[in-house]
Amino acid sequence: MPRMALNFGDTMKYPLILMALSAISNPLFATSLHFSPEIKMGPYFGAGISGAGAQVGVADKLGVDAIYLSYSHTSAEFLNYDKDRLKTYRIGTQYQLIERPKMALQLEVGVVEYNGSRRIIGSTDRRKRSGNGLSTAASWVVFINPNVGFRTGVDINYVNKSNTYLAGSLSGIFSTGVVFQF
Repeated sequence: MPRMALNFGDTMKYPLILMALSAISNPLFATSLHFSPEIKMGPYFGAGISGAGAQVGVADKLGVDAIYLSYSHTSAEFLNYDKDRLKTYRIGTQYQLIERPKMALQLEVGVVEYNGSRRIIGSTDRRKRSGNGLSTAASWVVFINPNVGFRTGVDINYVNKSNTYLAGSLSGIFSTGVVFQF
């Protein structure tokens, strides 16, 4: 009977999601909602707007301004030769640093899944690579009122270079979004 092998992304992704969902869904913890859609630019120069994501969680609980789950999907293509896709699954917190005007710092940690392909010039065959690794993110949030803020930040993903077609093991992705807390 064949054995199914679990990789790093599978073994880390599901416990993170289950822990965060149990904290978020518990009525003792939930009083207000934190939601933040975002757009992504990266993972390499010239990729432009290449992805989107969202944060969903609770605000003003567990001693922080917000605790949330974060998911993003970034895809980039270069001249129909290189195609790269990064999916991230993270848990994050938002810490209010300044009260007036309200400013906060977001920190996230989780896993990234990479899938990529490359076509050699003059050939129709595609070579494929995939891998998993560590994903972190940090963002600065400036609120325009108690319920709406704007954020900008960067994601840093680590996937072993031998498993990707990216230039290195580290990839940086710029992100910007809107934060809603009700």
